[in-house]
Amino acid sequence: MKFSSLGRWWGNDPRNKSQVEIDILAGQDKTVALFAECKWTNEKVDLGVLETLVKRSELFTYKCKYFYLFAKFGFTKGCVDMANEMENVSLVRYKDMVRSRSDNN
Repeated sequence: MKFSSLGRWWGNDPRNKSQVEIDILAGQDKTVALFAECKWTNEKVDLGVLETLVKRSELFTYKCKYFYLFAKFGFTKGCVDMANEMENVSLVRYKDMVRSRSDNN
């Protein structure tokens, strides 16, 4: 997938009247985007992180959305189950990124 824009996003959520952040927002065109959250903790990333990312993506009018969660330690069963149900979510553990890189060398 090629992107025309890529970076971190900060902005207003008028629904909650608060500032929000998306770690990675990559737009391919006016219809397709990738939203990602990165968590570097020693605990598994839970379903709430995915739900928050999906809610924040609703601030944008992209028709086709992909979600990525990157985690140092992994994901809770609830998060994995929801990701499997949604079918447009990728869960990436740090050890998988390191393994992928060492496999390519």
